[in-house]
Amino acid sequence: MNHTPPFTLPPLCGIDPAWAGLRLSRHPEPRESAMNHALASLTPRVVTSFLGTSVIAYLAANLVPVIIGGLVADLGMSVTQAGAVATGMSLGTALALFTANRFVGTGDRPRIARVGLLTIAAGFGLAAMASQAVPVTIGIVLGGIGCGTVIAAGTAASSATVDPDKTTSTVVIVNRLTAALLLAIVPFLGNDLRNVLLVLACFGIVGTCLAGALPNLPTSTPKVRGADHPFGASAIALALVFGAWSLTEDMVYSMTEHLATVHVGLSAGTSSQLLSLKIVGGLAGALLTPIALKKIGRSWSILAILVVSTVCKFLIVTSTDPVAYGAALIIWGVMYGAVLSLVFGLAARMALSGRVGILVQSVYIVGIAFAPVVGGALISSVSYLVFGLTVAVPSVIAGVILLLISRRSGVSEYGGSQQDRVPAPQSAANPN
Repeated sequence: MNHTPPFTLPPLCGIDPAWAGLRLSRHPEPRESAMNHALASLTPRVVTSFLGTSVIAYLAANLVPVIIGGLVADLGMSVTQAGAVATGMSLGTALALFTANRFVGTGDRPRIARVGLLTIAAGFGLAAMASQAVPVTIGIVLGGIGCGTVIAAGTAASSATVDPDKTTSTVVIVNRLTAALLLAIVPFLGNDLRNVLLVLACFGIVGTCLAGALPNLPTSTPKVRGADHPFGASAIALALVFGAWSLTEDMVYSMTEHLATVHVGLSAGTSSQLLSLKIVGGLAGALLTPIALKKIGRSWSILAILVVSTVCKFLIVTSTDPVAYGAALIIWGVMYGAVLSLVFGLAARMALSGRVGILVQSVYIVGIAFAPVVGGALISSVSYLVFGLTVAVPSVIAGVILLLISRRSGVSEYGGSQQDRVPAPQSAANPN
């Protein structure tokens, strides 16, 4: 019997025309990514997809100080109003993460990521083209929603790789490097809000061309396909504790310029340079994560890193010595990159569907969203010592709880491959 081959359109920017519903066939073939029976390795194409999705989606959050400054300088907003816009963007990201978690576990991650990337391009593009506060605000919040959608797809995809710790570290390393480079070139963009937003919109468009190799959930066993089960107590505890910790972190981060210029006596330029070094420190922390996993193990590494991070936060808030402040800020950045890699790697390994990782990311971003408001209220009403203790004590408690969660999670203490969690597909029965 003769079969007429389906008519297909040529690919555009690496995008499968079937994704856009353009395959004209009575017998459509399933997508290759949906037929995976094993976890994905970090091939160049897969790495490129992670860079084109997860890294791009985090850039807006990295540029929040620049966006706030642009809203104040270019649109005449007050610092409070600009901060509220940034909070709205972060809450939009968290809302998209919570929403996407309902279907991204078993969904088509490249398709979901592309929807988010197009939303990033549309939102930040609208904000760049507008000159009034209302459409700019709407565009920035819409861009935040797109970021959340992309982060959800990328986070779920990282759980479907052979070594989620390696995947997470790779994303953190490149994100820190890209953010540092962007902050370095912002002055060459004229510190103009429109130019910054256009850069973010262009990244969204570029990302749609790179997202095609995001790994989907392996389909070899019914157990793995059952990715819609309720979250366990460990997953919920991990999300809540890490979210509370992120609140304390960004309470300090959002106040660093105030602390540097008012409390320590540094210039605004020196403060910005130190913040850039802090971000580069996060890159170093992510690079050190594999060593910490191999030599110490995940649980004790998390506790040790959080203790060092807490000491640094306390010094940043209370110290008036420029050298002590600068050293603490840079070391704090190193610890931040390391703990992100360790905890996000833990969350990625707790469920192959990626839903635990997305839950942790969601609550983590909620903490980031409210940190400037809480930090600003505290620093204006209590002493620096009280503020330091307010962020330090919960951080140490969080470290102890995270150690217990990690040790009882059943996740490998030393990382490595998780391929054995996905059985090989059963061969068809012999009809004879």
